[in-house]
Amino acid sequence: MKKSLMKHKVIVIGAGYFGQRHIKMLAQMEDVEIVAIVDKDINKAKKIAREYGVKFSDNFKDLLKEASVFFIVTPTKSHFEIAMDLIKEGKDIFIEKPITENSQHATVLIEEALKNKIIFQVGLIERYNPVVISLFEQIKTPLFIKAERTSPYLGRATDTDVTFDLMIHDLDLIMMFQRKIGRGDFNNLKVFKKSFITEKIDFATVWLEILINNSPFTAQITASRTSPIFQRNITIIDEEFIIYADLINKNIIKIDKNGTKNEIPIENIENQPLYEEIRDFLNSVSKREFSQKAPTPEEILEVIKLINKINGGSS
Repeated sequence: MKKSLMKHKVIVIGAGYFGQRHIKMLAQMEDVEIVAIVDKDINKAKKIAREYGVKFSDNFKDLLKEASVFFIVTPTKSHFEIAMDLIKEGKDIFIEKPITENSQHATVLIEEALKNKIIFQVGLIERYNPVVISLFEQIKTPLFIKAERTSPYLGRATDTDVTFDLMIHDLDLIMMFQRKIGRGDFNNLKVFKKSFITEKIDFATVWLEILINNSPFTAQITASRTSPIFQRNITIIDEEFIIYADLINKNIIKIDKNGTKNEIPIENIENQPLYEEIRDFLNSVSKREFSQKAPTPEEILEVIKLINKINGGSS
């Protein structure tokens, strides 16, 4: 007799653009049962739920007994309250970036989750991008990194600064990068930031120096939601080469000291980062242990504190 597959019973809170992307990925997984979709806009929840043949609600608290895993894909300002309620109920949670914009709230969430033995993960999708993974495998002795992440104004995520919406990914990649080459301290932070369309920061460029093993490593990171084009580029200058990665067009070019240009093959280039990220989280839930790929609690807090310094606000 074929053994029945144990399924993760999942509820997705948030039926907006990113929530729908999560739902689409979850629906492709054999070991997942989407129980319900929740959104304050009940008509939106109902519409998406009917597409997948699942329940819907405008209040996740009405469905607490029906699932053990919850995905929080709502506006950032709601993350803390929702996550705290779920942690108290012993639910495992995937929470989209940033966990919160307030490092004190983030600290409380993380401490409570750990105390209650909750498996939680913050959605920082670029860690699962095959271009990023292949890029970082090339790096040996880095001297400089330049990251550009720009988008046209789309009218979404206007409740948060572009530093938390876009730049957070590249700051997190530096955390991921440090795991390979050694922990470092952030120094000499310089910032240019500007609001153009919204009341929040719409454009920001950050220069910072990171001391890793007493050697300086400089980073310049730009994020904009006022650009005419979508751009996701990373340039790294190493002792022996310069390497260019285009995350949208999925290519990596390496130029050595002789000026020779080589295209670096990208492993698993067709992998969907969001699918891989969700899969990693659910595997962590099954094993009851935290992922080695996802950001650690320490990295999550360090990025939030750094963004608050960039924004010039309190943490």
